[in-house]
This record gives sequence, C-alpha cells and structure tokens, in this order.
Amino acid sequence: MSYAYEGLATVTVLALYLGQPPTDLTMLELNVRVHNAGSGRFRIEFDRYLHGPKEANALRVILPGGLLLQGPIADGRNEPAGGWLLIEAEQYDLALEQPASLNGWRWE
Repeated sequence: MSYAYEGLATVTVLALYLGQPPTDLTMLELNVRVHNAGSGRFRIEFDRYLHGPKEANALRVILPGGLLLQGPIADGRNEPAGGWLLIEAEQYDLALEQPASLNGWRWE
C-alpha cells in the first residue's frame, strides 16, 4: 500500500466530550505515514507510543504545507513500538497566504 504522505507532522490527540472542556496533547515533528482509507477516512501510522489525554476520541494531523486532517478516531492500536489510528476526517487546505482581497478588513 502506498502512502499519501510520509514524514514529519504535528499531531494532536484530543478528548472531546459534550459538557466538558476539551483536553489535548500536541506532539511536534512526529514521524507519520498517512494512507487514504476510503471516502473521508485516513489511516495514520506512527513509530512510537502516542501520548494523549485519558479517553481520547479525536485526532488532528497538520502536515507541512498546511494540510489539516481532523476527525473522530474510528479504530486503531497504540503500543510502545508504535501503532495506527483510523480517523473519519475531511481534508482542509490551510492556506498560508492571505487572499488577494480581505474586503477592507485587516489585523490591527
């Protein structure tokens, strides 16, 4: 199976529950392999234990260039030598460039 992406990424493990404040743990420069696992599903593989909040249920992966994959964890395995997580996610392109027109709005 070929990878959609292989390399370093910023990975955030989240616990999101109704009525509770979200908790998260972010790892910078984690080596990952991303597979497209079907419509709106991505398999994220990693080479070490992935730390996160107790009862984590969502994952956010930011790839170099600004591509964001985020969604609930559907399945996976997390072991000391690594593992994988399957997330149901949408792809978002986080443009790092400002649009040509901001309709008069600017940061002050």
